[in-house]
Amino acid sequence: MKKLFTICSALLFLALSSAVVAQVNVTFNVDMNVPILRGDFDPAANAVSVRGNFNDWGETAMEDADEDGIYTAVVSVSETPAYKYFHNNGDTWENDPNRTFPMPAADTTVNDGFNREFATGAAATVTFEVDMTKPINDGNFDPASHTVLVAGNFNGWSTDATPMTDENSDSVYTVVIDTLTGGYTPSFKFIYNDGGIQWEGDPNREFLVLDGENYFYDYWDRVDPSADFRDGNIFFEVDMSVMTDAGLFDNIADSLRIRAGFNGWGDSDPDRAFMQQDFLDPDYWSINVPFEQVQFEAVQEYKYFVAVADTGTIWVDGYERPLSRGGGNRQVIFEGTETQEAGMAYYDDVHPDYFVPEGQSVSITFSVDMEPATDSELQAIPFNPAEDELYWIAEQPAFAAMMGWTDSDTMKYFQLTDDDEDLVYTGTLTVNGPAWNGFEYRYAFKDISEDAFTQEPAGFGAFNYRVRYIAQDGAGSFQQPYDAPEDIWTNAEDKEDQWEEGPGPVGVNELDAIAHKFDLSQNYPNPFNPSTLISFSIPEAGLVTLKIYNILGQEVATLVNRDMTTGSYEVEFNASKLASGLYLYKLDAGNYTATKKMMLLK
Repeated sequence: MKKLFTICSALLFLALSSAVVAQVNVTFNVDMNVPILRGDFDPAANAVSVRGNFNDWGETAMEDADEDGIYTAVVSVSETPAYKYFHNNGDTWENDPNRTFPMPAADTTVNDGFNREFATGAAATVTFEVDMTKPINDGNFDPASHTVLVAGNFNGWSTDATPMTDENSDSVYTVVIDTLTGGYTPSFKFIYNDGGIQWEGDPNREFLVLDGENYFYDYWDRVDPSADFRDGNIFFEVDMSVMTDAGLFDNIADSLRIRAGFNGWGDSDPDRAFMQQDFLDPDYWSINVPFEQVQFEAVQEYKYFVAVADTGTIWVDGYERPLSRGGGNRQVIFEGTETQEAGMAYYDDVHPDYFVPEGQSVSITFSVDMEPATDSELQAIPFNPAEDELYWIAEQPAFAAMMGWTDSDTMKYFQLTDDDEDLVYTGTLTVNGPAWNGFEYRYAFKDISEDAFTQEPAGFGAFNYRVRYIAQDGAGSFQQPYDAPEDIWTNAEDKEDQWEEGPGPVGVNELDAIAHKFDLSQNYPNPFNPSTLISFSIPEAGLVTLKIYNILGQEVATLVNRDMTTGSYEVEFNASKLASGLYLYKLDAGNYTATKKMMLLK
């Protein structure tokens, strides 16, 4: 009996000893820098956890104590671990399969990248591939005589340095570039040479290069050859009255063009570029552009362009910088019909209500916190308040010309100062009529000792520049004095969060006291981000409601719900808190009901 007790005790001891040995600590480290760089994860707002069989697939929170993008958690495991990382921006799990590794015999550390991806600056190769089936089928590209290339910031946007090949004759052209590094974001386009260089349409392509091997594939001009292609027309119209009243545009000598991806951003095809002037209203210009076999619902990007007759004018850049787009391109979605309208536009999005007449002046005080610019970790060339000068740079060529300024990113016409030495710089800009209310700009500082300028970032997409307005009480009525909200010097990573201020100081404005019929106009701009204008007319006084609905028919906003007198009106709708997608707006007035669609693209 005593022997049996001794044996049982020994077995129990061994069992307990085995259980103790099986409990080991695993330090999980996950590198979140790739989702951070892609904008999928915000360290300030989102959280990371590790989930697995060791916590019943619940959440074990992870921390980034040194803010290097690597999150850590220590977990006790007693069996072969199976796990994944998870973050709460959209409840995002890593891709399948589950991670696993053999049960460790002692405490251990595992280092992972979220979704097994790293961008640490290590060597990387990128295989670029572009499918040329569509231009081949359209007869625009001949594989026997034409060549395909890729051009980008990695080769100086060279049009001959990086040719691509189609070795198996499947219309997919390939090139491997082995000079890049993980964490780099190339900007590029595919091009082909048919005796001249043909570029893809805007915007430039971009993607994040990871450590190691990368693969990028797409169709030429982003057009899937199996997509739905249609013929159609889009009618474009623009009002130049404010530019005429400001003395910039001569509606007798000057002319107007539309430049876009559909005409190569040029004038070589006059039928698709030269706008026609209305002989009854010389400030009204229009063009009906035909499209042949264009992808249904493809976004068409464009801008209006002034061809100034007087080549000696200081208005040398005729491209508009629309206020509602932060200087970026306008957009319209191709519907594939013969009667599509892009909607009435004002050049540069300067509405007549914003006009400052001759003899009147308005002032706006700008302020900007320059502290982030002094941080060498945030700013490649730090701001030195002891010797650098700070300037407000106009980024709307028409505005610069109106002010009599030479259009340049190093202009020194409006300097801000820090009188309180708190790194908040201020300055008051006075605009003398004829002029307008609408300020598109960014900040730049000059290093006096180096005679060099450093600007806030810009590009070619939407909201490249800041936009502000003086608050208005009504058409042509400006709040004075006016202090603009304080800006913060920023870099590319957080630019978009600050700069989307469009489209203007319009609430419910009466445009005309006379209306002959009920009418609900197409919103403008459309697509929009984040705001758009909706115009309507009512020939009878009465109760008017204007509401916004999502595609499911759920009401998301009420813009108007009150008695109104006869007239034409314009209402601003700001959708900054809504998700991208299709929305409906509905007008009810008397026995009249009308509904139209609009597209929010963020």
